[in-house]
Formats: sequence, C-alpha cells, structure tokens
Amino acid sequence: MGHYDRIEKNRPAIARLKVRAAVTLLVAVCLSMAVIVTWEVWSSRQYHLHDKEVAMSNLAQTLASQAQASIKQADTLLFGLVDRLENDGVADGRLNRLQRLLGAQRSELSQIHGLFVYDEKGQWIANSNGAEVGVANNSDREYFIFHRDHPDRGPHIGPSIKSRSSGEWIMTVSRRVNYPDGRFAGVALATIYLSHFLQLYDSIDMGSNGVINLIADNASIVVRRPFNEADIGASLLKSPLFTQLLPKASAGTATIRSMIDGVERVVGYRRVEGYPLIVFAALNKDEVLAGWRKESMLSAFIVALLLGILGVLGYRLIKLMKQQNRIQVELLGSQERLLELNRNLELLALEDALTGLANRRQFDLFIHAEMGRARRNQTGLALLMIDVDHFKAFNDQYGHLAGDQCLRSLAAIITDYIKRPGDLAARFGGEEFSVVLPGTDYVGAFLVAENIRRAVQAAGLAHSESPAGTITVSVGVCGYDPASQTRTEDLIGAVDKALYVAKASGRNMSVIAN
Repeated sequence: MGHYDRIEKNRPAIARLKVRAAVTLLVAVCLSMAVIVTWEVWSSRQYHLHDKEVAMSNLAQTLASQAQASIKQADTLLFGLVDRLENDGVADGRLNRLQRLLGAQRSELSQIHGLFVYDEKGQWIANSNGAEVGVANNSDREYFIFHRDHPDRGPHIGPSIKSRSSGEWIMTVSRRVNYPDGRFAGVALATIYLSHFLQLYDSIDMGSNGVINLIADNASIVVRRPFNEADIGASLLKSPLFTQLLPKASAGTATIRSMIDGVERVVGYRRVEGYPLIVFAALNKDEVLAGWRKESMLSAFIVALLLGILGVLGYRLIKLMKQQNRIQVELLGSQERLLELNRNLELLALEDALTGLANRRQFDLFIHAEMGRARRNQTGLALLMIDVDHFKAFNDQYGHLAGDQCLRSLAAIITDYIKRPGDLAARFGGEEFSVVLPGTDYVGAFLVAENIRRAVQAAGLAHSESPAGTITVSVGVCGYDPASQTRTEDLIGAVDKALYVAKASGRNMSVIAN
C-alpha cells in the first residue's frame, strides 16, 4: 500500500513531466522552423544584394570603357591637331585648310560637339562649326586658364559647361599648344555632348530611383542620370565614395547613402583608365529588395500558417494529456501562473512608490540604453548622484514618516528642474537620487546640479541636526567618457567618487568627477 501511495503522490509530477516534454518538443519544432525560415530569408536577402552589387560592378566597368573610348577618340584628334599646329603654324592659308579639316573630323564622330583652336590670348583662330573666327574669346574658361598656367602636355578634362555657341551642355577635353621655344601658344579643344553619355545612361534600366554618375577626380559631377542642371558641378567630396571607398580601391561595390538625395543604394564604381574620371552606377536598395520582400512575406505567411496548425494540434494533445490528472495539474498550473504573474508585475513595476520617480530598475535600463546611444552617436551624456546630508540624523530626530515626506519633497524639487522629455530622475536607493541627462556635458550637468542644490537649500526644510539648520544635499557630477567607461558600473562608480568628495569636503556642494 505504501508503494501505491508513492505512485499516486508522484502522479501529478509525472503528468507535469509529460506535458513539459510535449511543450518542449512543440516549442523546439516551432523554433527550428522559425530559425530555418529566418536563415533562408536572410540568405536570400544577401543573395539579392550581392547579385545587384555584381551587376553594378559589371555595369560600371562597361560604362568606364565606353567613357574611355569616347574621350580617347576626341583626345586622339587633339593630339594630331596639336602636332599639326606646332609643326605647320597658323598662317592664313593653312588656317583655311585647318577649318575644313576640323569640320571633316567632327563629322566623323557623333559625340563631338566641336573642335576649336585658341591663340595665347583666348581668341578663336579655327573651329569645326563654321563660326566666324577672331570674334569670340574664351580666355575666361577653366581649361584655357589651366593650360596657360600649367606646362603639362597631357590631356585635361574640365568641368561640364554650357556651350556659348550652341547653349548645350558639353564636356571639355583640351591640350596645350606651345611655340617652338616652349612658350604658351594657345589651346586645342574638343567638346563632347553630355547627351552622348545621357542617351546611353537613359537606355539602361536602373529602376525608378537608380543613378549613373560620371564624376571628376576633384569630386565634381560631370554628368548624372537622372539629369538635373543643378547637379552638374556639385561636389561629392564628403560623400562615402570619396571618404571611404576610393581611398581603398579604384573599383568596387558597396551599399551607401547618397549625400544628394539621401537614398540608400547598392553601388558599383570604377575609375576610367587613363583619365581623371570615375563611373558610379547605383540601384535603390529598396527597389533591389522589393522582390525579396514579396518572397519573404509569402514564406512568412506559409510558415505562420503551418505553425498555427501545429500549435492547434499541439494544444489539443496537451489538453488531452492534462485531463489525466486535471485537478493536480490545474492547482500546480494556477500556482505557476500566479508566480509568473507576480514576476511580470515585478518586472513592470518601474516607479518608486514613495516618491513617484523612476525606481532603480528603470534607472539601470535607461542608463544602459543612453550610454549605448551616446557611444553610437558620439553625443554627450551626464549623470548626477544626489544624497541627502545627515539624513539618518533627520530620521532619528523627526521619525520615519517625516523622513518619507522629506524624500517626497526633494523628489518634487528635482522634478521641477528636470524639464526635458529625454531626461530621467530616479530614486537610486534610500536617500540617494540620480538624474540622467542625455545630450549634456559635465558643464551643463554641473549647472543643473547647482540649481537643484540651491533649490533644496532655499526650500528651508527644517533639520535641527544639520549645521545649516535645514535639509541640504550633496551632488556628484560626471560626464560620460566612452573611452574609459565601457560599463554602466564605471560611470556610476565615477559619480559615486565625486559624491564622496562632496561629502568629505563638508557637504552641501556639487563636485565634478575628475
């Protein structure tokens, strides 16, 4: 009979073990499915991004080759033109033949807007467009000033400009012309239609918010698709392309945010071989991931449906198992639920009952989060620790009820001086209060501390055991230093030391941590 009693006594425990085993199995299966689907969704996302990075890298390489070929054709004409000018000169009869030659060469290349020759003063002496020579002067143009001031004989690519002869946007490729003695004799210039590049760029499917940029080495935009005149010449010197990517490699891929329109894009970039230019192709990241999101939503729906069916079946199985020993299990389950409810209530209780301020738990969560935010955003953070002077003597003299009222009054004073929504005042423990001040350095925090300390003293709460005759407080002040304070304990320890110094130095003062 004793053996049977032991079996009956242990039956609820055995039933609980069976239920737990079933629940564990059910949760394990659900979690496994969720983890597998999450991993597959994440892998699919990375694949989509990587696939578009490869596509943008290939596109950048193709467009760089196209730009190099287009500019090279114009530069080759300039090289022959400079050689002809320096060897044959610019006598009147030769100028007529040169005019015809420039016109013939321009007609051979569709991307060429015009070919021009300027003397050392910037006057037109020959052009491919049939315009009257000797009238226009381009000595104020960037390319003319560059060649006049630099003896370099190589090609120079200037910023995009509007043609004075046609009003169209053009890219300039120029070379210096010298007299036999090496003095500056003028400039040979080829202008290329920006529309030559835009026609190609517009023919490429880049989605509704993709961009293709041709950028000079000085970080100015030469041409951009979609085309906007205001973007031409804009500087990208502070963009991630020039601050992060190009210093590491002349070609590559990345996911960066545009400084022009703030859109995050998957990009490929490459320098143009032989010329100071960079090709930059980018797709909107949201558009790249649009298909992935649809697939992910479908997968999530299917998995949720399966988990729901599995949950219903599991619930029915567990319910049948519980019926084997319903009374015992319900009692134990009720007890467990009550305990769990109490634990949840304890976790949710974030307010100090006496003062109405945040309690220690909320303070710990808040300071941890704000330290992380300050470290990430490189913003200020300060902490005050406030302690009531001679509070034990106050309790002994006036009683604990008066002590509680004193703490409530101090809490109200502190609240009056903590006005910003992001600040937090908390009861740290006993007669200690703490104030967290995000976005504040130690100087601002010290001013707040002094305002609180003076307000407490001005309140005139009687304390016969205090040398001041009224309630006073000592305050420790500390500014957050990410380099030396990696844990919340480090910041709290530093402000505690400052508070100790305030106490040891006579109380009723604010001290900044060293």
